[in-house]
Amino acid sequence: MATQAPAYTSGHKPFFQPMTALQLIDRSRQGLTGTESGRIAGLLGVTDKEMARLLNQSVATFHRQAKAERLDAATSEKLLLLGRLASYGTTVFQDQGKFNRWLSRPLRLLGNRSPLDLLDSTTGVQLVEDILGRIDYGVFS
Repeated sequence: MATQAPAYTSGHKPFFQPMTALQLIDRSRQGLTGTESGRIAGLLGVTDKEMARLLNQSVATFHRQAKAERLDAATSEKLLLLGRLASYGTTVFQDQGKFNRWLSRPLRLLGNRSPLDLLDSTTGVQLVEDILGRIDYGVFS
């Protein structure tokens, strides 16, 4: 049985629609539209250059893909994970600006690296989601 990803909302309208792991895979394979990368960059409060780094792309490739009708599965999956993270972070901090500032602050827990520094890998996204969960449940150390 597939588990359902939590619904992360800000205010009344969810940024990220909850989906199971299998739904996320299927949605990734369908490919997101190129404009989604800019929308998710906005949720994370990052520049095009930073977003390109998170997607392991050059800035030129990022701009070219932003105009694409459909993105490849790997890029789509990464964007879905980053969108889910942005929505969860906004929920935990109850404010997108506070979450975005937190993303840029070095944390002792991360060896004095900022959470944003780790979001270029799937493992880093999971680690940051785990830290947000600890903050959410009051067990942050």
